[in-house]
Amino acid sequence: MLRQCVLLLLLLNLQACGLVYQGVQSGVSGVNESQFIRQGRHGELNEQEIAWANTAWKYFTNNTQLSTGLVNSIDNYPTMDMTSLADYLIALQAARQFELISSKAHDERLTMAIDFLVKMPLTRQGVPNKVYSTTTRTMVNYANQPAELGWSAIDIGRLLIALAITKQHNPAFSEYIDKAVLRWNFCALVSDKGELYGGNINNGQIHSYKEGRLGIEEYASYGYLDWQIIPKKSMKLEPYEVATINGIDLLFDGRDPRFFDVLRPVFSTPYLWLGLEFNWDDIDDLSSLDALHSNQSLAAMADSIYQVQQSRWDMERIYTARGEHVVSGEPYFVYDAIYALGTPWITVAEDGSSHDQLALISTRVAFQMWALWKTDYTERLITLVKELYHPQRGWYEGRYELSSAYEKSITLKTNAGVLEALLYKVNGKLYQAKEGKEYRDVRFNSRFDHPGKCLVETFDEI
Repeated sequence: MLRQCVLLLLLLNLQACGLVYQGVQSGVSGVNESQFIRQGRHGELNEQEIAWANTAWKYFTNNTQLSTGLVNSIDNYPTMDMTSLADYLIALQAARQFELISSKAHDERLTMAIDFLVKMPLTRQGVPNKVYSTTTRTMVNYANQPAELGWSAIDIGRLLIALAITKQHNPAFSEYIDKAVLRWNFCALVSDKGELYGGNINNGQIHSYKEGRLGIEEYASYGYLDWQIIPKKSMKLEPYEVATINGIDLLFDGRDPRFFDVLRPVFSTPYLWLGLEFNWDDIDDLSSLDALHSNQSLAAMADSIYQVQQSRWDMERIYTARGEHVVSGEPYFVYDAIYALGTPWITVAEDGSSHDQLALISTRVAFQMWALWKTDYTERLITLVKELYHPQRGWYEGRYELSSAYEKSITLKTNAGVLEALLYKVNGKLYQAKEGKEYRDVRFNSRFDHPGKCLVETFDEI
């Protein structure tokens, strides 16, 4: 009951704060800048913003493997996971819209990415491997050695969302994207109870596990919903607990890590993606105003994620824009958590070890919060990160909270994240569902050529 009251208070806070008109302005420009039109920033890119986009695209120019068309997840390291492929597809849409590449170059790049999806080797469970070589298109492990590593239902959910957005903007490619996804065995990804399952493969043995945590589970579920697969349990907020930081209530995953093999950091990324791509709407929301959010629970949670980071600046004068990121040395990847392991503002590795000295003001998170919340604080964040780039290689991961030093690792995720923020500024929410029959719908409705694999059956009644 107490937790339900906290969620209700979050919703009331959203209604009070989320749609505030940002000053009285005149004329058409005033209407366009109003938060009644859309939350956050919107409008065509100015000269500086185009320069930001050009810097981000440098990463893709440098890290595309010409023989395969795939893009390295990390600068000069020739592997890629499914989240990286999703990020690339969204970045590719931005590059085309912002005229960073020609229509022909866009067609060639998109064709090579889809060709990979149609032909890529799958794990023995019939789903994409966790990692692929960008030079050979084969399954590898994180050390880039040939391996059938397993799969991530969360990463695949992210990819399904990016593929849906790609189809909406490039309907001529819809058939080919559907053919690629129809190869996948969704029985391995979503259980009968509606839970997302990942898997590890070691010495030929398969170990499936419940995957995800509060926030990222709800986000990834949207990808499966687009394919009419309903991961009911993964869409529910329960179980959750409540932490209060600077007077702001945050929901965090209620599964006890002593009994469930799940790290539970609260961080920005899934809530930013839900805003940029879905406007914190339900997936079937085709008509509501962009200034409103039909999934009010997720919108309220996202608003709390933003507000608590701004409050750290307001109360402690510590700039904060927290997400997950790579670092140059061990442990190589960390979560800059808003809350984890019972502690606010902690940085944790996958094994749960603490590395607070590695906390960053994330370039990607700063740009995406800037796009979604039009405030003085997000303007300050952009001022802090706008010089964090190499002019020929792209945007750095961020600036260390402790010392202001640069973390000079350069990744696909950060550079795609900058482009996605700018794409949102111009277009609004990226996922724009359209009614109409697609190739997959014909297969779903075929008694004789149905793909099976736990995909929906929509046979017409005779």
